[in-house]
Amino acid sequence: MNPKYNESPFYYKRRTTREVKVGGVGIGGTNPIRIQSMITSNTRDTEASISQIGALEKAGSELVRLTVPSQADADNLPEIRKRMKELGLKVPLVADIHFTPQVALKCVEWVEKVRINPGNFADKKKFDIIEYTDREYEEELERIEEVFTPLVLRARELGVAMRIGTNHGSLSDRIMNRFGDTPQGMVESALEFIRIAERNNYKEIVVSMKASNPQVMVSAYRLLVSRFYELGMDYPLHLGVTEAGDGKDGRIKSAIGIGSLLEEGLGDTIRVSLTEEAIEEIPAAKEIAKKYNSIWAKEQEAVFEKEKSKSYFTEFRDPYEYSRFYSRETKTGELELGDKHPVRVETEFSFTGQIVAEEILKQNFLGNRSSKFNEIVFFQIRDEMALTALSSLKKLGKIPNPVSFQLTEDLTFQYEGLVEEIFALQKWVVNPFLFDDSPGNESDVFGEFLDFIRNYAKDGRSVEFPIEEKDFSKIDFLIKEIRKRKIQNVFFSTPHSQLTTVRRFSFLVKDSDFPIALSSKYDSKESALYDSSIHLGGLLLDGIGDLIRIRLEEPDPNALIELTYDILQATRLRLTKTEYISCPSCGRTMFDLQSTTAVIKAKTGHLKGVKIAVMGCIVNGPGEMADADFGYVGAGVGKVHLYRGKEIVMKGVAEAEAADKLIELIKSNGMWVDPEN
Repeated sequence: MNPKYNESPFYYKRRTTREVKVGGVGIGGTNPIRIQSMITSNTRDTEASISQIGALEKAGSELVRLTVPSQADADNLPEIRKRMKELGLKVPLVADIHFTPQVALKCVEWVEKVRINPGNFADKKKFDIIEYTDREYEEELERIEEVFTPLVLRARELGVAMRIGTNHGSLSDRIMNRFGDTPQGMVESALEFIRIAERNNYKEIVVSMKASNPQVMVSAYRLLVSRFYELGMDYPLHLGVTEAGDGKDGRIKSAIGIGSLLEEGLGDTIRVSLTEEAIEEIPAAKEIAKKYNSIWAKEQEAVFEKEKSKSYFTEFRDPYEYSRFYSRETKTGELELGDKHPVRVETEFSFTGQIVAEEILKQNFLGNRSSKFNEIVFFQIRDEMALTALSSLKKLGKIPNPVSFQLTEDLTFQYEGLVEEIFALQKWVVNPFLFDDSPGNESDVFGEFLDFIRNYAKDGRSVEFPIEEKDFSKIDFLIKEIRKRKIQNVFFSTPHSQLTTVRRFSFLVKDSDFPIALSSKYDSKESALYDSSIHLGGLLLDGIGDLIRIRLEEPDPNALIELTYDILQATRLRLTKTEYISCPSCGRTMFDLQSTTAVIKAKTGHLKGVKIAVMGCIVNGPGEMADADFGYVGAGVGKVHLYRGKEIVMKGVAEAEAADKLIELIKSNGMWVDPEN
């Protein structure tokens, strides 16, 4: 397998692709990352469709997709184009096709792009187990080519683009039996159709590899691009986490999957799929894409050109399979981290000399979810008054254990003269190179400092060394000195943890076994949500990180605890609440997804770790929810199928009863607990 899936895992460089024109909008090449969405109305309803198309164009959607499930829907496309022309709407349209090759041939006459799903365009999905001989497999490919070629030829003739969009949940039985329900199967499914198109001299293709699990989605895109490098293909990528859900959860999942790939230079157009009104997808997509369409990207590409000759930065992990970096077990108080322990959560609490003990106790920090889920309390100590007050609280037993503290630089240099009680706290965050580089303090002071650390970092106390990028060149020396002194409870972090920066650091310490903390500070809750999802979430998908600390300019402990656990949930590393896989609505949907999802959440939101899928129709439903425990899938107007895993256990349930029947199903499988009062 080609280990190369982008230009560099360690520096930003956008992958070079061919340009694919969708009407007047270019995708790939030197074009910006394009934003797109999908209307939720029935394509046969002209005015509803036009209203949503117009709203999306105004909001900044550069392409608009609509579902065309039947001939009747395709027959209404000319009327939609007519009304768009009358209203001056110019956004290119994309027709979404499933199961119906003849409908695709009708659509291609009236849109700028068609999306076909290799899993169901000319193939079947019945969850059948069939052993194909090589000859039988080739015969199936010949049949698919016969069905697909007319669409390719007509698209080429008209100058219409095509997205070959593989979904993890709708791989055909043929692919599943040969490759399994895997990223490799997703890639091979798309390549089969690309090869048919290329044999007909057609290359106006964009490719996607969508999944509801960001870990699967990221692996599939990386594997696809590695195959593109092998085969000399340069097709642009459409990025998306399908069935991401709604609210913060949907945005976090999307930012982790889409954003971490954009950070790697992969991706040319994106859609954030939310179980909300389509227009709500646009601000989220813009927020994820904006950095990669800014001057920052050009500046980082210049850094890449300067650094790419440094051969010591080579691939150091398997980018296609999740594997956690090994680190030794380290104790902070009674809390263990590293080794096989879960990724731990540390949350900042603002603490200055102006805040006295009584004021702290009045706040909500020690109650509700904070006291239940917070594992390490982080205090930034800015003056001696704060330090003394914190020591007093600790003596009174009013601060939960364990406690992590970071002194201001002035106080750090006075560590020998500080009150003794502060060092009874379990974790100290201190930059070791403060003592090495400070005026008048050379190696002797540095050695004395490490000797002090050796005596401190034991008996449930630990030290975190935040290493600035400018000090990366000193890391070998520091590790050597730590080992020489046999210092035990030490781990590292990189302030303002950025995905590629922490990868460079992880490469440098790959032969050691020290735990790594992921730590970043943000100026707002919105930037914290998107940026920590992209960078910290992306690193967690890499298997990097034993502790997370998200900080804000104005700390809000409860909000930060919730965000941190939401990121861990989205990466499937710690499930602390119900996991929902819910699709965005579209013209195929058999019920109101938003209200139905809200009802199901209200009834089941207390089921920790249970995965529930809410799917509007059967196109992707049974497959896309493959790793869900239970599924609620639209089967017809007013009718719902209920699933246990991939198996239908209740067919044609009346929609009015379906939510309660779902609860019965969960109970019968022993996964129900009553909500706490």
